[in-house]
Amino acid sequence: MAEKIKSEKPYPYLKKLEESIHIAKHQDAGKKSLKRKINSGPAQIAKKMGEEAVEMVIASGQESDKDFLNEAADVFYYYLLALHDRGFKLRDVLLILKSRNI
Repeated sequence: MAEKIKSEKPYPYLKKLEESIHIAKHQDAGKKSLKRKINSGPAQIAKKMGEEAVEMVIASGQESDKDFLNEAADVFYYYLLALHDRGFKLRDVLLILKSRNI
């Protein structure tokens, strides 16, 4: 018998992170590191996301769950930066997945 999936609670930090990215992209941000990453441009964001993805792939073949999750967080962070750089949010990607019945 299939287990009942619990309702997921919202992730307020994700919303806060996306708002921080949006603010940093459109205004003078208090978080200068984030503003600098966004201003580096799409090619640099993509390069960094690729580097982090390689590190995640390497970590996935090793035993440390902590290292794997840290690398996954880095990939996710640069993924969000890339989405926002192109004017999208994570919600846009989730809607596509939903439409595919995944």
